[in-house]
Amino acid sequence: MERKRFTPMFSINANGQIVLASSDRGRLLEPAITIPQDAVEISINSDGLVQVRVPGSTDLQQVGQIQLARFVNPQGLIQEGENLFVESPASGTPLLGNPGQDGLGTLRQRFLEASNVEPVRELVELIKTQRHFEIASQAVQAADQMMQLLANLRRF
Repeated sequence: MERKRFTPMFSINANGQIVLASSDRGRLLEPAITIPQDAVEISINSDGLVQVRVPGSTDLQQVGQIQLARFVNPQGLIQEGENLFVESPASGTPLLGNPGQDGLGTLRQRFLEASNVEPVRELVELIKTQRHFEIASQAVQAADQMMQLLANLRRF
C-alpha cells in the first residue's frame, strides 16, 4: 500500500484558534486549540503537543493536543478539495490517535512540505519541449524558404 504524505500548514485565525491552511480560509482543528493572545512562542512537538510561552514565564504551558486520523481504506475517502477528505462507507470510520503512536505519523514544526516535483525529470521534460520547439521552428523556416523559391520561380 502506498503511503501518501500530507503536510498541513497551521495558522492562527482572528480568534486565536489554530486552523489548517490560511488564517482567513482555514479549517478549525477538532478539538479546537486556542492560543493565548499574549503568547510569545508557540511550539508543536512531533507527538502533537501544542505548547506556548507567555511573558514572564520561562516554561512552556500546554494548550492542546493535535490528533491524527487513520482509515482502514484511505482510498475510500471522498476528496472535497483543498487537501480536505471526508469519510465514506468505503473508507470506514476514523481511528484517532496521537501522532507517533499506534503507527500514526509524526508532526514536524518549521519544515516545508516537500515538492511533488522531481527536478531532474522536469528538467529533462523542459529540454525535450525546447528541442521540439526548435524542430518545429526549423520546419516553419524550411517551409517559408520553399515558398520563397516557388514565388521566385513564378516570376521567370
